[in-house]
Amino acid sequence: MKQNMVVDAPVLLTFCADFRRMRKWLKQSDAPLNFDNFMSFMIAAIDATLVSQNVAIAAEAKGLGLCYMGSTLANCDKIGEILELPEGVVPVVGYSLGYPAENSEIRDRLPMDGLVHHEVYQDQDDATIEAIYKQRETDGWARYMSYPDLKKMIEESDVENLAQVYTKLKYTRESHVDFSKSVLSYLEKQGFMNHD
Repeated sequence: MKQNMVVDAPVLLTFCADFRRMRKWLKQSDAPLNFDNFMSFMIAAIDATLVSQNVAIAAEAKGLGLCYMGSTLANCDKIGEILELPEGVVPVVGYSLGYPAENSEIRDRLPMDGLVHHEVYQDQDDATIEAIYKQRETDGWARYMSYPDLKKMIEESDVENLAQVYTKLKYTRESHVDFSKSVLSYLEKQGFMNHD
């Protein structure tokens, strides 16, 4: 899917999981280099994501608009090459930033009662799942059908609902497996897959 905001936005921000500096400090201090594993990557990725959200809130408070790009982690190897990232640094979150040219509508989101669990996880039954996704199914389908390119792709396919658009056209198993392989390979290259 095209992401015009990458080309059109005045600013693209990329937030990285970054243990480079700490690894150097540990080495200088003759300390064990323990931050070379998947858990370390996860900690750094969560930190980067938290920072990205705080920057987003601050930017929006100043009247700026932004659009998160779900493609950052999936293309971390290519972005890492472009940004010349050294070992220990992995791009995980990115978004375009600028003053909006229009007031776009808020995208459809799942209702809070479908997201929040109290005390323990509440595994929903089929009827509850259907109710949670009912509005998403309607609004999301209408939004996709409002874009001529997406509408044509949908009409030329065998999809019958929004879930099938997601899994047959937009986020296919093949693409996710390929992205998973490239992310894991890049994590290995960047020194985050030690598991002795």
